[in-house]
Amino acid sequence: MSIVAIVSQTRDWQTVFDPVLLAAGPAVGAVVGIVAGAYPAWRASRIPSAVTLRS
Repeated sequence: MSIVAIVSQTRDWQTVFDPVLLAAGPAVGAVVGIVAGAYPAWRASRIPSAVTLRS
């Protein structure tokens, strides 16, 4: 539950969510997570292992 939903429930406001945003949120989060993990791994894979063992 998001902060917006919690505040609206405590103030007795009607909570309205766009279904497209509810579906897009986890998808965007997954893409960002994959890119954030894959880019450093790709950069590390380009460094020869002998170079990393020496330092």
